[in-house]
Amino acid sequence: MKLIGVGPGDPELITVKGRMSIETCQVIVGWASVIERFSDLTQGKEIITLTYRKEHEGLSIASRREEEGKEVCILDHGDPGVSDWQFVEKVKSYFKKVEVIPGVSVVNAALDQLGEDLGKNCFVTLHVRGDIKPFMDDILSCLKMGRGVLVNPEPYDDGPQRVAKFLKDKGIEGKVIVMERLTYSDSSMHEFSVSELSTSNRKFSDLSILHVRSK
Repeated sequence: MKLIGVGPGDPELITVKGRMSIETCQVIVGWASVIERFSDLTQGKEIITLTYRKEHEGLSIASRREEEGKEVCILDHGDPGVSDWQFVEKVKSYFKKVEVIPGVSVVNAALDQLGEDLGKNCFVTLHVRGDIKPFMDDILSCLKMGRGVLVNPEPYDDGPQRVAKFLKDKGIEGKVIVMERLTYSDSSMHEFSVSELSTSNRKFSDLSILHVRSK
């Protein structure tokens, strides 16, 4: 089974190896919003659409297809090695062998948009199931080192505000840049102070990433 990182949104950002793998696979698995980007490559193939409530069901069917001798590909938003370890571990529990094909991450896209280098920043993801407090504390640790922090907020329309409120409660003031839907045609970038963002009523895309710097 191949787990393919398909990039942060723009279908042209998939790697050559990723594209070739989709072309040769017989069964395509993933979330609808990811699979639909590559409709030109998936015609005539079996599509297994994942949802959070039926993730087990979809992966179980995909595993059976591989046992039947079919080549299975799972399409993963961004790169499997960037903030998606819980899903990767789950996938590995369904298949005997998983070949991971790296992709472009939204982290790369954000750094390029900002003109920043990863060596001068930290990355923290809140795209986790379970207790997010340790990860929120990681944001503080990075800021104390004098580094900027790229944050994948919780995937809610007030995810950025939740981060800002946490920072404000901890006495952190500074600048937050919210980047939405990077690499899509309707991408946007907005700058706030921590205080401004914490009280904002704006609804943000669930495909957002933040860049935080303290004063």
